[in-house]
Amino acid sequence: MRSLALLVAGLLLPALAGRTADAVAALPPGVCQVGTLQHAMLKESSGIAPCRLDTSVFWTHNDGHHRTLYAVDRTGRDRGSTQILAPFEDWEDIASNHSGQLYLADTGNNHLQRTELRVYEIDEPDPGRMPQAVRVTRVWRLRFPKESFDCESLFVWQGHGYVISKVYDDARATLYRFPLREAAEPLTLHRVTRLRVDSPVTGADLTADGRKLALVSRSGAALLDVDGDLKSAGEIKPFWVKFRHEHIEACCFVPEGLLATAESREIYLFSAPPFRPVP
Repeated sequence: MRSLALLVAGLLLPALAGRTADAVAALPPGVCQVGTLQHAMLKESSGIAPCRLDTSVFWTHNDGHHRTLYAVDRTGRDRGSTQILAPFEDWEDIASNHSGQLYLADTGNNHLQRTELRVYEIDEPDPGRMPQAVRVTRVWRLRFPKESFDCESLFVWQGHGYVISKVYDDARATLYRFPLREAAEPLTLHRVTRLRVDSPVTGADLTADGRKLALVSRSGAALLDVDGDLKSAGEIKPFWVKFRHEHIEACCFVPEGLLATAESREIYLFSAPPFRPVP
């Protein structure tokens, strides 16, 4: 029996090695997998944002109506979790203002039946003393300027929140914004520009200095050098790293490039020079 087992192992190992080599070869230059999300309940990571209080930590969450905010490191190791006291319909992204607040995008609209989207603000928890629950400090109710659209991305900059439409059939994505200083009444999203991006956008982030805008989609990751002028984004041809992946959903900038997570648990780093923030 032992000899038979050794024979089977001898036959299987080359095949498995070949599969591993194929998987590695499938990653384009400048993309590597740096981790795998390990928390058993973190099954559909849909947003990611850096932690201000501990630079080794990132915030993420599941797609949908789930209310748990997870802390992880870039290898995917669990660093704790807390509950958000908000009634999510379809939580799609998370953003940071790098000053102590997190913004939670309840903006999913898969069937285009919602008439109103919501964004919640919370004070960023301390991952070293994770509370059991976190209360919402402000809510923005957002209405569409015309017809409704799906949306899975959010970033904030200079007193505004920004969202990008997720569209199909080679339609170009549109960038919208809303003022963060107003939160009492429903706000109508203001159209900023139509982007030269025709792959469904599933996540976005802007560098803290406003110079680089990154987007992820099932076609890979794109970078636009907006240099602080988001209205110009529609005139800029994006730099693309093509990486076909049906489940990439979120991204955020790190010093080495663009960190991205997938609903299938993988964590990737796009390290091509254009993705690296300006020192």
